[in-house]
Amino acid sequence: MRELSGAPARRENHHGRRVLVRALLLDYAERRPRLVDSPEPPEGEVRLRILECGTCGTDRDLATFAFGTAPAGESQLILGHEAVAEVAASSVSHLQAGTLVVPAVRRACPGPCASCAAGRRDLCLTGAYQERGIFGLHGYCAEWAVDRAEDLFAVPATLAEVAVLVEPMSVVEKACDTAVRLHPGQPAHLLVLGAGAVGMLAAWAGLRRGWLVTVVSREPEDAPRARLLRSAGVIYRTTLPAKEADVILEACGAADLAAAALGCLRPLGVLVVLGARNAAVQLPFLDLIVGNRTITGSVNAGPEHFRQAIATLAALEPAWLRPMIERRPLHRALESLAAAPGDAIKVVHALH
Repeated sequence: MRELSGAPARRENHHGRRVLVRALLLDYAERRPRLVDSPEPPEGEVRLRILECGTCGTDRDLATFAFGTAPAGESQLILGHEAVAEVAASSVSHLQAGTLVVPAVRRACPGPCASCAAGRRDLCLTGAYQERGIFGLHGYCAEWAVDRAEDLFAVPATLAEVAVLVEPMSVVEKACDTAVRLHPGQPAHLLVLGAGAVGMLAAWAGLRRGWLVTVVSREPEDAPRARLLRSAGVIYRTTLPAKEADVILEACGAADLAAAALGCLRPLGVLVVLGARNAAVQLPFLDLIVGNRTITGSVNAGPEHFRQAIATLAALEPAWLRPMIERRPLHRALESLAAAPGDAIKVVHALH
């Protein structure tokens, strides 16, 4: 395996495919991320030409070796779980070559698990699941990958420019569905904590549901993402509002802010936690009881949420989505892992 410092080797096998493919991986033996020429993957049900792969906070945490595992018997893990690809070859009739697809991240546990058996691996009961690019399976930040048809979701070609947002939007769709299911009434006001990629997508998803949306984040009022939110009709604040939210979606990674935001919940309100880390916080239990308020966590997404994400992105204004994406060449991937994205909302690396 050769580490890259410039353009990758261009050797081809007798099928006309490259023997070595560019890949971004974690080296658990050397405890560092590396950009390398890696052997191409073995044959599989669907062969994928990876077009783009997003980088998020999970990837940056993985690069610090805070969590994550390589495949069994290996010391390296190819990163990347937010991907968009083109089918290069397929043994199934409904996925023809040239189809644009987005892969699911999680794979079912070996069981017995009622959730995984029902196709809801995102609700796995055993914790023995695997996740591409995170736990036990190679990810998609490589030029080629293989997958099963059941783990792929076809995306219209008209969404090619923003399809890399499908996976994070699927997480948002599940969170919103969870909040609606738990709320005994009819939610009308969404409060989003954080204006990162997930927070922005949550705002767009709330608008599509017809909700009044407020986003609270630390960026100044005149920051580009604050202006983008306001241009879509979202209320942007740098401080928490009064008690007026029916649903709060935490997308900032800050447990103290999530706890403080409970004071913004109306009776029957639901707080969905997506990214907050463990912290010693004081919870207003009496207020939760008296107001019939709910706190819940949500992670990953089910098949229906991926389909909802595709439909939502297709219905949104492109002018809301395109400014979210900053595309970088793959040779900048190590830089993207090493530091927060700055003004960029979603950093995406081009594989082809």
